[in-house]
Amino acid sequence: MDPAKARSLVERLVTLSSLSGYEQKICDFVSSYIEALGFAVETQEVYKTGYNVVTRLGRGDKVLFCGHLDVVPEFDMVDAFNPRVVDDRVYGRGACDMKGGVASLLLLLESVREMKTEPDVTFAFVVDEEMYGRGAAELILHGTRAEVCVITEPTNNVVCPGTASCMEFRLTALGTSGHGASRSERNAIKTLMRFLDVFEQRLTKELTVLDDEYPMEPIINIGRFEGGFGPWVIPPKASCEVLVHMHPKITYRTGTEVLENVFSGIVKEHGVMMELTMLHGCDGYLIPRQNPYLKLLQLAYIDETGQHPRMGYMESENDGNAIFHKGGIPCIVYGPGDIAYAHSSQEHVSIKDVIECY
Repeated sequence: MDPAKARSLVERLVTLSSLSGYEQKICDFVSSYIEALGFAVETQEVYKTGYNVVTRLGRGDKVLFCGHLDVVPEFDMVDAFNPRVVDDRVYGRGACDMKGGVASLLLLLESVREMKTEPDVTFAFVVDEEMYGRGAAELILHGTRAEVCVITEPTNNVVCPGTASCMEFRLTALGTSGHGASRSERNAIKTLMRFLDVFEQRLTKELTVLDDEYPMEPIINIGRFEGGFGPWVIPPKASCEVLVHMHPKITYRTGTEVLENVFSGIVKEHGVMMELTMLHGCDGYLIPRQNPYLKLLQLAYIDETGQHPRMGYMESENDGNAIFHKGGIPCIVYGPGDIAYAHSSQEHVSIKDVIECY
C-alpha cells in the first residue's frame, strides 16, 4: 500500500467536517467513493442530515466491517478540519477517532476487487456514534446480520475481544445561599469537591477487576462542573456530570448498585445533602477466546507484522455495545490510533498504523 495514497485519503476525510447529526457531506463522499469502485451502495436514513452507507458483497453474512463517520466538535483544537502532516502523522479532528479506521476499511474494500472470489462481507459506515448510537441501531433495524463484526476504532492496533461497560450520572450537592463574606459551612461547591475526593477513590477500589486475563481499573471522568452565582454569593447548589467505564465483566446493573452503595455510604458518613441522578449506561461484552474469527485476525496480524498482537479490552463504549447486545453479533475492536489523543487538541493518526490495520 502506497503511504501517500493512504495519507491523502485520511486528509480528505478529515477536511469533511462531520459533527454528530451533521454528517451529510462525508456520507455523500463515502457513498460516491464506494460507487466509483464499482460496488452497489445502500443508504439508510438515520435523520435528514446523515445516513448510513452500506455495501454488501456476496451474501454479506460472514463479516461485518464497521466504522463511524461522525466526530466531536473542535473544542480547543485550532484549524481542526484543516489537516496537517508531521512526519508519518496526520493531525485533525477525527483523524484518530475514527477516520484513520474508516480509511483502512475503504482501502480494504478497494482491494476486494482484486480477489478471485467475492467474499461474503458487509461494509457499514454509520453516523451518530459519538452521541446516541442511532446509526448502529438503524443498521440492526435494517436486518444486518453477520457471524462477526470488526470495528476499526482506535485501539493502537491492539486486538480487543471485549468492550467496557459504562455508566453516566450527575452528582448534585445542596447547600444554603449566603453572603460571600460570611463564614458559612454550607457552600455547595466546597461540599461537592470534598465529596469527589473520597468518592473517586472508593469507587475505583470497588470497580477494579484484577482476576482476569486483562485486568482493568475503572476510568472515571468528570466532564462538566456547574454551580454558583459569583464570588459574593455562597452557592446553594453545585453539580457535576461523571462518566465511568468499567471492566466488561461488570454489568450496568451491578455497576449502579456499587455506585449507589458508595454514594449513600459517603453521604451518611459526612452528613451532606447530595443527589445522584443516572443519565446513561451500557453493558460491555466479551467474546470467547476460541472464536474462529478472533484467531484468524491474530494469524493475519502475525503474517503482516511478524509479531503476535497485543490483546486487551476496548476501554470505552462504542458501536460494538449496541451491535453485540441488540444485533447478537460478536464484535472485535481493532484499529489505528491512540484513544488518548481522540477528542483532544492533538488528535492524530499514524499512516503506518492505518496501513497496518488495512
